[in-house]
Amino acid sequence: MTRKSTIKQLTITALFTAVIFVATSFIKFPIALGYIHLGDVFIMLASFMLPPFFAVISAVVGSVLADLLAGFAIYMPITFLAKGLMALIASLFFYKKTTLLKYILGSVLSSIAMVICYFIFEGFVYGWAPAVANLPMQFVQPAVAILVGGAMIFSFKKVPFIMRLKDDISLIRPKRVPKDDKTGDK
Repeated sequence: MTRKSTIKQLTITALFTAVIFVATSFIKFPIALGYIHLGDVFIMLASFMLPPFFAVISAVVGSVLADLLAGFAIYMPITFLAKGLMALIASLFFYKKTTLLKYILGSVLSSIAMVICYFIFEGFVYGWAPAVANLPMQFVQPAVAILVGGAMIFSFKKVPFIMRLKDDISLIRPKRVPKDDKTGDK
């Protein structure tokens, strides 16, 4: 990996961290035990664009900082786990090659993992009755993230510049035939 691609990886990771933070902090709707936000849309997008390690970093840092800013410091440890797990599962499914089936499986499984993490946490912190009552609202945020994130990802796949950028920041380089060797014979 070249120094130029490492700088691009770090830059795109920082950009996604900031976007996840802003979308989580400022585009939100209150619910009983917290709020619904659009940060997960960008976690899905980061999981598509970035290698898994970098997707997890951007999801965790952006989301945890948003909890801190919102005054939900008690949620920071579970957010670290839930959003990290969400980004990891999603990126393992659709970072390298994104098909509709892989996107649906990855986004649904990662969202379920996130909801389970928050449900268990809220059950122990607030009691099981409020956690169960809040559970239906916990599925609204991932549903929006899956739909909007999917629309963005499959739109971005059609933009050559974005796909070249994704290749540039990839940890795995695609095999390319040298320009002077058109026949493959030596």
